[in-house]
Amino acid sequence: MEIINLDKVSFNWQDILARLSKGRRKSSSEDMVVTAERAYKEGLPALHMQSVIEVYEKIDLLDGCLVLSLGGGAKEKLLIGPRAGYLVPAEKVAVVLNTVGSGLVVLMQDYSQKKDYLMMYCLDLIGVQALAEVSSNARKYVESMAEKIGCGVGPSMQPGSVNGWGVDGQRDLYRLGHGEKIGLELNEAAFLVPHISNSAVIGLGADYSENKVGSMCHECPRRDECLWRRENVE
Repeated sequence: MEIINLDKVSFNWQDILARLSKGRRKSSSEDMVVTAERAYKEGLPALHMQSVIEVYEKIDLLDGCLVLSLGGGAKEKLLIGPRAGYLVPAEKVAVVLNTVGSGLVVLMQDYSQKKDYLMMYCLDLIGVQALAEVSSNARKYVESMAEKIGCGVGPSMQPGSVNGWGVDGQRDLYRLGHGEKIGLELNEAAFLVPHISNSAVIGLGADYSENKVGSMCHECPRRDECLWRRENVE
């Protein structure tokens, strides 16, 4: 198991303003500019960006269900469903969980109570962008791991974003990836807490032709309206 910390982000407050202004015909208002800058200044120190990665041996794949083992230990099952075919070439499976921590969420809640919804929204944009960078950093770690053992990699598959694999699949990934090690919890609906977090599974194997982890954006039912889709491009 590897726990990876990310100490800085590559975006600035102007990037947050651009997201905030997306789709507007008029230029950004002075209030939007001031709020985006203030949110960036307050939000960055609240981030605690972490990933936890656990790599399992793939023992079998039958009827959409992966059979995994950690270091020759007990067999574990991971039910993915009809899109499990993307993991047919896998020899190993990386279970990845990412988060920006609870501090930013607490800050958002404070501004919600103050009814400063623009500030809360800017902080949320910061969290989502930061999570994208944490996730990218984790994918690069998996790519590096695969390169060291002479393997390729498959796409990053996330519960709720793959047809036939609902968000309840996050329960298995939380358990297999030891989400508690980076302060994560699961609520009754199988969503990760704090909510600016995600989980994924990535196959590694000599029969994969790619050395970069791809996306499953083309499979996601929310693809058309999603502002954050990767489309296989970093």
